Amino acid sequence: MFNPLTRAILLVEEFRKIDPEMPMQVALVFLQIAKKPGVNLRELVATTGLGKSSMSRIVALLSKEFGKGLVTYREDLADRRNKVIHLTPDGDRTLRSVLHLIQPEEDETNGNATAR
Repeated sequence: MFNPLTRAILLVEEFRKIDPEMPMQVALVFLQIAKKPGVNLRELVATTGLGKSSMSRIVALLSKEFGKGLVTYREDLADRRNKVIHLTPDGDRTLRSVLHLIQPEEDETNGNATAR
């Protein structure tokens, strides 16, 4: 059984598996993309409070095209100056690993959620 602080540490360690020196804002952007598949750069800037140039660098770092392979992006059909971002299959696997660490486990004997 893990307490909330241990779960938080495990969450950070899961992101460190991707990059031992991953800044927290990169993990934040990854989670925001996972929360809203198809989110665009403008929405991410507004949601996180990070600058547009910082956001572009972070998305590139996470991207299949230039970085970690966790997200992919394409032109927004509604606004060609903007990018629409989705998780890749590797990004989905990473998200499942992260969620597994923070979700309570089901007690198999009686179906009650238990904290790890």
